Amino acid sequence: MTFYRIKAMEYEKTFAKKAKNGIQLFTGKGKINYISKITPKFYHFVTEKSKKTIAISRQKIIEAIEYFLYRRMVTREQLAKYNQYNSFLMGLLKLIFCQSSQLAWTKKSLSATPLMRLVLKGTRFFFAGLEKSPTDLYKVHQNGGRFTLFSYYNLRNDVHETWLFHLKRLRNMKVLLDSGEYTFHRMRKRLEATRNSLSSLAAGSLSWHNACELIQKIETKLKNPIRVQEYAQFIKKHQSILYDVFNLDRTGDPEESMHNLNFLHRQGIKAIPIWHPQSPEESLEELIKDPRNFDVIGIGGLLSISESERVKVIESLLERYGDHQNFHLLGCSNTQIFKGDVFQCDSTGPLMGRRFQTIITDQGHIKMDKAYPELNWSKEECFAFNIRQLAALEEYKPIEQTELLLPMGLSYESKPIF
Repeated sequence: MTFYRIKAMEYEKTFAKKAKNGIQLFTGKGKINYISKITPKFYHFVTEKSKKTIAISRQKIIEAIEYFLYRRMVTREQLAKYNQYNSFLMGLLKLIFCQSSQLAWTKKSLSATPLMRLVLKGTRFFFAGLEKSPTDLYKVHQNGGRFTLFSYYNLRNDVHETWLFHLKRLRNMKVLLDSGEYTFHRMRKRLEATRNSLSSLAAGSLSWHNACELIQKIETKLKNPIRVQEYAQFIKKHQSILYDVFNLDRTGDPEESMHNLNFLHRQGIKAIPIWHPQSPEESLEELIKDPRNFDVIGIGGLLSISESERVKVIESLLERYGDHQNFHLLGCSNTQIFKGDVFQCDSTGPLMGRRFQTIITDQGHIKMDKAYPELNWSKEECFAFNIRQLAALEEYKPIEQTELLLPMGLSYESKPIF
């Protein structure tokens, strides 16, 4: 039994106790339905127009809740696979997660054919940088992590698919696949910078030779770019273990990014589009208003701008579009993800615990060996803390309810790390 099935059963059982004597709800279309009774196997309800009682299996309701918890959003159309009375199911989920507990809210898309989504508050965190480290992957799993981000760039040359072997052993671990194009973007930038530096180096010197070797090495890697056709084939082959996939985007080139996105969608792959702050904001609005009503839009290129700019970009996005669109922040583990309004994000940040004894909190990143040396936390303890802390962001709690496992009265140096 999956983690989300167990939680779904708990939510349904709690609600059933509250509603056992009957309760009124508003459907996805705004109509009034009334749950007249709940038996061990069925929910019985009547609509404004129906004269006969309608019954829906409690099992199907649990499955609908499980889907909602797993995907963290749902539309009325998506609920149709659980029961034809999907508008009732939408109203029921809103009653359980919005009116009763304030754990979710509704978002209406801005496309020409608006779509209403029910979205859970809180942030799903994807642990990145683990493709080549099964030890770290198991550590994440042991400490409550259920989602990871892998880069196709790092997987495509793994001829023995060792990454797949380890994931299958972990069963419930799911992968969000990124193309790895950002790696190529960084190589292109580094190549440009190294070429520019050659003119300032003495020809024949050691520094000059090192720069020439680096240029040759980068040029060799760039000869084998990520091709959208091969990316699509890889996705189709491993669909069973992939939670979602990102588009093969190109930083600063929205036209090529859209070309690749359209290709993947024609292949039946509903890839998540990515927008970069380096691109015009008009291209973001095109994605938000796209008639395909993308469930999530990724925000990339954040590592290429300053910390202050990153904060401004994220705050502006959430302020302008947060009530309508879900966003995934690529490479982000700063304090903004603790507020509950970022839909999902990923980062290699948790690994900073092992490398620098740095923990991630809602008040910033803290060097434990300098801020709290008396606690004597090891690097492994810091890494484990980061995993538990970030995996728990799905369980939405107001900031004032979050308890830090630290002496709160002490001062510390807060340093955000992306």
